[in-house]
Amino acid sequence: MKSLPRPFDSLLITSVTDGAYYVNDLFGRKFGGSAPDYGHSVVCFFRKDSSTFMPLCYVHYHPYDEVILVGGGMTDGKVFAHMDNALSSSIRDSGGIFYHVLKFGFDHFKDQCEAFFGYAGDKRAYEVDLKAGFVPTQHQHLIAHFHKPVSESQRVELIEKVHALGSF
Repeated sequence: MKSLPRPFDSLLITSVTDGAYYVNDLFGRKFGGSAPDYGHSVVCFFRKDSSTFMPLCYVHYHPYDEVILVGGGMTDGKVFAHMDNALSSSIRDSGGIFYHVLKFGFDHFKDQCEAFFGYAGDKRAYEVDLKAGFVPTQHQHLIAHFHKPVSESQRVELIEKVHALGSF
């Protein structure tokens, strides 16, 4: 597992193998199904004490040809009840944990794709997506993050290719 500098001492954002193992219960509560068992998982763990790590946030990164599809983002609000008020306030004031997990994934997977795409139907998640670096496309709910230079024709081609997938 690779981790980057942590924004908070008691949180660890990292890519994990078998993300469903860590977040399947949360995924079921949020989306009514099982977490994906393919692609890459990034999880933020809250360290309650030296032997208790709780999954706080999850985002799925799925390679698709030359892009990565980003989805399944969720935060477990119940975990915040285990934090002191100063930590939860600091997380909120810094943009929220979903923001930090997205930024981690953009950096962690930047050399593995030409762009990241998301499909954001939730207004609150959409606002965080934009703060993290996604931009709207001409297609409703489809957002893109072009983290490296691409020509305008390649940009259009990638957007249309991902749009043809429908929601993901």
